[in-house]
Amino acid sequence: MKVAGSAIVVTGGASGIGLQFVRHASAMGARVWALDRDADAVAAASKELSSRPDVGVVHCDVGDETAVAEAVCAICAAAGEIDVLVNNAAVLKDQALASRLGKKVTTHSLADWNETIRCNLTGTFLMSRAVAERWIRAKRGGLIVNISSISRHGNPGQTAYAATKAAVDALTVTWSRELASYGIRVAAIAPGFVETPMTRRIPPLFIESMRERSPAGRFGTLEEFGHALQFVIENDYLNGKVLELDGGLRF
Repeated sequence: MKVAGSAIVVTGGASGIGLQFVRHASAMGARVWALDRDADAVAAASKELSSRPDVGVVHCDVGDETAVAEAVCAICAAAGEIDVLVNNAAVLKDQALASRLGKKVTTHSLADWNETIRCNLTGTFLMSRAVAERWIRAKRGGLIVNISSISRHGNPGQTAYAATKAAVDALTVTWSRELASYGIRVAAIAPGFVETPMTRRIPPLFIESMRERSPAGRFGTLEEFGHALQFVIENDYLNGKVLELDGGLRF
C-alpha cells in the first residue's frame, strides 16, 4: 500500500510520536485524521496543521465505545473509507506494584491501572474492531498498526504500561491471523526512547541511564519513527510482526 493517497487515522495523534506520524504521512501525500482526547493538544495541533487541508484533528476518547463509533463514521463519511489505522493513543502512569520509601509502603493505584488499561488496551480494541468490521463488510483490505513499546518485555515501575504493551503485541499476532483472509494486515512498531511529552515525565536519572546503556549511544528521533511507519505501510509482506526501533537497547 502506498502512503500517498491513503486515508490514515492516528490515535493519540495530537502530540509526541502520534503527531509526527501525522506530519510524516501528510508530507507523503496521505489524508490524515489525528484523534486525541487531550483538548489542549487538539487545539495546538489544529493550529499547527491548519495550513494542511489533508489533515483533520478530532477530539475523541478512544476508550469510549460511542465516541469511537461516531469518529469512525464521521471520518468515513469524509474520506470514503479508512485505509490505515494507527493505534498510538496511550497513557503512562509509572508506579511499582508495591514499594517502600522510608517507613511508608505504597501500592499501585487501581484507578491508574484501570485508566491505563482503558486507554492503551481497550482503546486499541475498540478502534480496531470498528475499522475491521467496516473493511470486512465492504470486502476491502486495510492495515492496522499497533504502537507497542520497548517496555513490553517488562520494566520496573511500569506495571500497567508494560502489561498493556505486552498485550498489544499479543493482539497484533492474534488479529493478523484472524484477519489475513480478508486482506487485512496487522503489524506493530515497538519504539525505544524518544523525547516526547510522555517520556519527559520519566525521572531524569533513569532517562540518562537508558541513554548510556543504548548501543546506539542516543535515543531515537521523531523523524525516524515517521519513516518506520512509512515502511510498515508500504511493505505489504510485513504481517503479524513487531518492528523493534530501539537502537539495540534492552532492559
